[in-house]
Amino acid sequence: MNVLYFDVERGYQTLGSKESIKKMFEYPVLSPSSWNEFQSMIAKIYEVKKEEIKLDVGGLEFSETVERVTPKNNLRVDAVVIDTFSELSKKYQRSLVNKSTGVMKLQEWGKLKNKLDTCLEFISRIPGIVICNCHSRTQTMDNGENRLLPYIDGSTKEDISKWFDFVFYTVTVAKGKERKYQWVTNRTEKYDHAKDRTSLLDDVMDQDYQTVIKAAQTKGFENCRILIIGS
Repeated sequence: MNVLYFDVERGYQTLGSKESIKKMFEYPVLSPSSWNEFQSMIAKIYEVKKEEIKLDVGGLEFSETVERVTPKNNLRVDAVVIDTFSELSKKYQRSLVNKSTGVMKLQEWGKLKNKLDTCLEFISRIPGIVICNCHSRTQTMDNGENRLLPYIDGSTKEDISKWFDFVFYTVTVAKGKERKYQWVTNRTEKYDHAKDRTSLLDDVMDQDYQTVIKAAQTKGFENCRILIIGS
């Protein structure tokens, strides 16, 4: 499998050395140091092509223009991993901070929201498998209950899940000295964004991407978009 791995926060060593990752993923680790560098890399790899398709609705014919994201130069990309989207959003946010005051102006928050949404919309149209990791943070509600949200500033954290087919929260179950790493796939008040559009997965499952990809294939999804939220 040919995997593009964007290591935004220098965490690649969890998987191994850069040489071992290149051998495993076929492509080298990509480590953009800024938002603009990430955008530049994406622009060099992908392009948007317009395509007109014909639709028949009860004998009435309609034309519909769709924009498809495709790799350039017949590059083969089976999967894209962004680790993490929360840090990627921070990189853009830092570019909006006033250098003298260290804070963002009110109008910059709208700019942050628009830019992140545009990025997510593009990412969601990348063909194949797309995996975004995102840090979480705890929000205490008025009733005293805790809710885990994506660690993204601005309102994007409220609706980021709409761009993905699967949104999972990481949990660790300890049994003595053993640790079992699992995903929560179904929504509760605490895991507000969790979802599985196939409805084929267990509410809590082992962290196994193959099971998720197989569920997407069973349902005939064109691509497989996965968001993983965890501490």
